[in-house]
Amino acid sequence: MRRKLVVYCEHCGGTELSGTPEFMMFHCLTFCSPNCRDDYRSIDEERREARRAVAELATVADVMRRHNAAAAKPKRKRAA
Repeated sequence: MRRKLVVYCEHCGGTELSGTPEFMMFHCLTFCSPNCRDDYRSIDEERREARRAVAELATVADVMRRHNAAAAKPKRKRAA
């Protein structure tokens, strides 16, 4: 038994084409129109930028934590 392949727009969920002769591809995702693709791409870029910012803040916080922990340790006196 053969199944029919269902293709839908990742952004709007539509199964009908809108302004293009065939579905458009972007990172193995399908889109019914250039507008849907561009909207998805801009949302994806914003999401990635937010992740990068959070990762950068976490890295800065980790470095500051290490620095403060090292500063709080008592220094050893050298034997004379």
